[in-house]
Amino acid sequence: MHFMQNRFVRSIAWDLVWTFLTCGLYNIYIQSEQIKATNEMLRQEKYSFWPWLIFTILTCGIYHVYHEYRMTLDLCQLSGRENATEALICAAFAGFGLHIIADCIQQTYINQYYGSTKL
Repeated sequence: MHFMQNRFVRSIAWDLVWTFLTCGLYNIYIQSEQIKATNEMLRQEKYSFWPWLIFTILTCGIYHVYHEYRMTLDLCQLSGRENATEALICAAFAGFGLHIIADCIQQTYINQYYGSTKL
């Protein structure tokens, strides 16, 4: 783990506020930053913003559910949790249109990876 402040450590509360104020548009930026953070943590380019966006639009959001599952699974493994429960929970939230909750869970893992308990 890296115990230093990092550009990927975000305030979940502020992200929620901005997402609601922009009617969800800010969440697209958050997704982009989480993709970059996860790639950095994995030390590989596993996720890509533009394919995610295009496939999400083309599949009317179905691809996003899969993306949330897969990315949460990687974040859990990076944090030492080999259990897929959180990944399934995030996929379920995304499937029911509550992807912002899945993004909050993912951001918690990213923040913890960099040694932050920031909310």
